[in-house]
Amino acid sequence: MVKKRMYLLFLGVLSVCAGYAQEPPGFTTISLNDLNAFADPGGNWSVASDAVADISKDGNLKPVPGTGVLVNIVSKKNRKHLVTKEHFGDVELELDFMMAKGSNSGIYLQGRYEVQLFDSWTVQQPSYSDCGGIYQRWNDDKNAGFEGYAPLENVARAPGLWQHLKIQFRAPRFNEKGEKTAHARFEAVYLNGVLVQQQVALTGPTRSPLFEKEQPAGPLMIQGDHGNVAIRNIRYRSLTTANDTPEEIKIVDPIIVHAEARPYLLRSFLSYGKKMITHAISVGNPNGINYSYDLKTGALLQVWRGEFADATDLWYQRGEPYQRIVPLGSVITLSDAPAIAVLPDAVNTAWPDSVSFDDVQNKGYILDAGRAPSFRYSIHDVQVTDNISAPGATGLVRALTVVNPSASLYHRIAAAKKIEQSKKGFYAVDDKLYYISIDEKLNPFIRQAGAGQELLVPVDKAGAAITYSLIW
Repeated sequence: MVKKRMYLLFLGVLSVCAGYAQEPPGFTTISLNDLNAFADPGGNWSVASDAVADISKDGNLKPVPGTGVLVNIVSKKNRKHLVTKEHFGDVELELDFMMAKGSNSGIYLQGRYEVQLFDSWTVQQPSYSDCGGIYQRWNDDKNAGFEGYAPLENVARAPGLWQHLKIQFRAPRFNEKGEKTAHARFEAVYLNGVLVQQQVALTGPTRSPLFEKEQPAGPLMIQGDHGNVAIRNIRYRSLTTANDTPEEIKIVDPIIVHAEARPYLLRSFLSYGKKMITHAISVGNPNGINYSYDLKTGALLQVWRGEFADATDLWYQRGEPYQRIVPLGSVITLSDAPAIAVLPDAVNTAWPDSVSFDDVQNKGYILDAGRAPSFRYSIHDVQVTDNISAPGATGLVRALTVVNPSASLYHRIAAAKKIEQSKKGFYAVDDKLYYISIDEKLNPFIRQAGAGQELLVPVDKAGAAITYSLIW
């Protein structure tokens, strides 16, 4: 469905990719080489270099030896919150976090105002208790909660994947008599690069704070008594007008495309890094699992969870000058290289980064009963059918079929700085940004590629589908 309405677009909130560890200017990083930055940490908190979670087991989270990451493993005996020694007023805070399956935690600004951390993966209608929500306040007299705020959309990722949280917080104001003159306020909360809270004023502390009485400053608290969670890259700076919520840019009558009842296929140009993809098609699904595909190379360019697309640059005033769509959810950038290639030496031959325009013959696509497309093309006389579907809210299923495979033909499933196999047929890609699940009978293997790694599978059987899932 296409809708036109007035809305406010905030710069820099529409997409996200790997690279959160780079420190923005003016930030101070809290050292996680030990627990010295925290007051009286409990035995449930430890320092590690990473964490690993089993996506299928409740509460499963294991620390990897080293430093730089905090891991909380809750037990009946050890379940303390982690509280900084330093206190903060107006602050901009960023951190990465990882949830165990079914886990629950939270970040309390000043020890009083909670942004919820929760395993909200695949939730379609989020509430205040979901990831990125502002948790409720509590009324003891009525035994009821009030003033909870759900995230604007759910862009939470799967258990065991690293996620990013950015918070812009204004402390409450007080006069010289100590009387409160302005409420605490979350000016903006971004989850995985997407704005999920905007200008939320809180009349008092949310439920289960460290302190009921409000003050101009307070410590950062990470909830430690509810569920297993890992935290890294905690950094902060004072929130000033220079780094406040981005200026509101008014756009009149934008064209927003929603995939409400069935998949929506949209041809367009597509900005991809510094390049413009001219033969792109983007597919939005009602369950919020969306992707873009390059019809000239068979490349799965990007995937995202959340709302589908802003088509204003494509359709408004004949689409000049961009003729492109902009994804509206949390984007994971993949590759624009060809999907298949001949590698005479599977260890040392480099994967081609492009393919000649004349070497690819696009043969369009067909839709199955659920409107999932199968893209058809030939490349160097090899006939390919590429079916991509979103049967559930966990991610995409891709089935690549080659009719007449040539010798030494391979399909590249993923390319990243790091690809880790956590169990048979299950891989974490690009610093645990997303997962690949594939049948080991297809003989997938990881190889070094320059400074990074690639996950490849041989294409050696005519007409046999190479089927795998991308999960995030």
